[in-house]
Amino acid sequence: ISLNPCLDADEYLLPGSRPLTPEELKLISRASAVLLPQGCSAALHAACVAAGPALFPEYGPRFAFPGKVGQSLLFERLGLPRPRTFRWRSPKEFICARSGGKQGCHSLPVIVKTDSDHEGHGVFFAPDDPALHRALDAVAAGGGGGFITQDFVAPGGAVLRVVVVGGRALSYWKRSTVEGDVIVTIARNAVVDHMWKPELQAEGVELCRRLTSATGINLAAVDVIFHLDAPAPAPLLLEINYFFGRRGLGGSKNYYRLLLEAARDWTAKLGLDPRRVRPV
Repeated sequence: ISLNPCLDADEYLLPGSRPLTPEELKLISRASAVLLPQGCSAALHAACVAAGPALFPEYGPRFAFPGKVGQSLLFERLGLPRPRTFRWRSPKEFICARSGGKQGCHSLPVIVKTDSDHEGHGVFFAPDDPALHRALDAVAAGGGGGFITQDFVAPGGAVLRVVVVGGRALSYWKRSTVEGDVIVTIARNAVVDHMWKPELQAEGVELCRRLTSATGINLAAVDVIFHLDAPAPAPLLLEINYFFGRRGLGGSKNYYRLLLEAARDWTAKLGLDPRRVRPV
């Protein structure tokens, strides 16, 4: 059964944001495999898990460790390299801990990130106290929910993206066109570069392989940072994006081809006929 608007199968259901009907749940419970949409909600995922079929993509980690707060906990539990990160329930908790000199505070500069924003939104570079307070004010203005702080790693104007589609891992750099940029995103000033520093790309891909091997994640874009001014920069996990742009993959048409191939490969590994998965 496909719930994915890009893929067809023996049965094709598009519930959108509404709950599944009893009839749809019966169909899913009798299915061997279900293809989930990229915009899968927690409720839809839970209903499909409870129904029992094999699911693609693997979104268990997405909902078990949601947002940047959850992902930081996932990286920590797996013992994977990442910038030193602390989780906070509110700006007030952070301010109290910092003013009291408690463990879990950074020296400046520091990066402040809201839990669920993307494409560089909700990410603040705080080189000094005034900038830190502005960042905390922005977190509070956005609702004051959970957020993270991270040690600042000078990225050298570049962040590596590794896109995992099934068993493939495709990498490219997001390189800023603005000198000294520390928040690098294509939505602002960065361009795609597939060729730069291939040896570091290989190291970043290997780190992402460790992540996907431990979690089963098979459709996501993982951002990896390097301290490029260091003598031997090592990859550090920043975040997992379950929604991601397609420019670095060659556009939507190529992404749909990669997704179809991944879904068919996954279906074949279940012992099912991969030809039963078709493009819409």
